[in-house]
Amino acid sequence: MQHPTSMAFPPKLTLYFSPKACSLASHIALEESRLLYEAVSVDIRAQENMSPAYLKINPSGAVPALGIGDAVLTESHAILTYIADLAPESGLLPRPGTLARVRAHEWMNWISGTMHVTYRSIFRSQTYAGDEPHAIAAVREHAKKKLAKVLREVEDRLGTSDYAVGGQFSVVDAYLFVFYTWSFDERIQTKLPDRPRYAALAERVFARPAVRRVLARERAVRAYELPPSFAQALSEAQ
Repeated sequence: MQHPTSMAFPPKLTLYFSPKACSLASHIALEESRLLYEAVSVDIRAQENMSPAYLKINPSGAVPALGIGDAVLTESHAILTYIADLAPESGLLPRPGTLARVRAHEWMNWISGTMHVTYRSIFRSQTYAGDEPHAIAAVREHAKKKLAKVLREVEDRLGTSDYAVGGQFSVVDAYLFVFYTWSFDERIQTKLPDRPRYAALAERVFARPAVRRVLARERAVRAYELPPSFAQALSEAQ
């Protein structure tokens, strides 16, 4: 891989994340990559993402954003791919040109375009419904029903493999882990289908030392909900 002469390699990396947000996947990927990076908290619940300083970094106010030297990369799918390719020895994505590689992109596109949107429709229904209370309630209830279908699809897609693609841990598993933890959010308030394969995948991801380090770092900023067994394990490790 050739790198522009105008940018040092490896470049200085700065991850802008919010505790519990989808940026958790990029945070895990960086920790797993063993690349040097700085993690900067931009707490969405405290509206730090709308500060003038952060809007200069990412005008949309969204996280994650990844500073790459003087450049900024946004969108989880792009960031996860970049991190994996920057540290190919980490095996965070299958090699280019393989079916496993495009399956990984298929997964990530579906996660961001379907799974994330479904959760957002529950957590931030007004994004799609506007300010009308009846419309907000309708969007939220429809999304709760759709979430059950989405979780069943994850279960089917995982099949009998230990990981989502290629038989080993990848950034796809880190991305899926985020939304598994979100299914325990108190705002869901609906019965969800059993998901033993998804739960087993989440357990395998949680068992990774890099993942536990990231969770501890993020929860030191703001202690967010996790599946009870995960929260207990982190508490006992302190």
